[in-house]
Amino acid sequence: MHIVAAGGRFEPVGEAAPDLSVAAPDRSVADLDSEVVPDSEPLDPGETVRREGQARDLIYRALAARDHSTAELRTKLAKRGFDEDLAERVLAKFVHAGLVDDAAFAQRWVESRHRYAGRGRRALAMELQRKGVGGAAAAEALDQVSRDDERERAAELVERKLARQVVPADRVERDRLVQRLVGMLGRRGYHPSLALSVVLDRIRAAVEDTGDATQAGDAMEEAL
Repeated sequence: MHIVAAGGRFEPVGEAAPDLSVAAPDRSVADLDSEVVPDSEPLDPGETVRREGQARDLIYRALAARDHSTAELRTKLAKRGFDEDLAERVLAKFVHAGLVDDAAFAQRWVESRHRYAGRGRRALAMELQRKGVGGAAAAEALDQVSRDDERERAAELVERKLARQVVPADRVERDRLVQRLVGMLGRRGYHPSLALSVVLDRIRAAVEDTGDATQAGDAMEEAL
């Protein structure tokens, strides 16, 4: 896969981010902004139908805003006071209809966050875990991002930083620049060894004929 570049909306870098929302059906939706009374006692059939309708409407509204994992929707229902059994029944219908699919959610999340937010595999794995997606669904989604993909995206991030400044001629200042760039990549989820390698390559490219970048790299490798 060749990729050029949580919940929330994604900010594109250089191109428009894909629309990950799920269109809500053409139907009237009950006003869910009012307080929902928790289910504390068994409901009569009519009340059960009403509550299931409220739960469906909440899920539709959530999916219309952005893509959600099953765990995220389960949490939303619990916070609004819906009984666990009722919530699971309603969620199961959405899963069966293909409107909620953790594997597809993970695929879209990884692709978008890697492309537009520049996240590395380690950060992406943590984000999926926070979304309640793990196991085979998460592993398959993360397999989209190869080490070459990570290296290419990391290089782009470093080049953007270097485009806004001149590589210092002073050895100490250059070492500090290397440290800042490696730290930037580390915070985005790139492995330290890959981050250091990419930064030194970009520094060497910026000071092609000096050889100081190699010395700075040796010093950084001893520090890590």
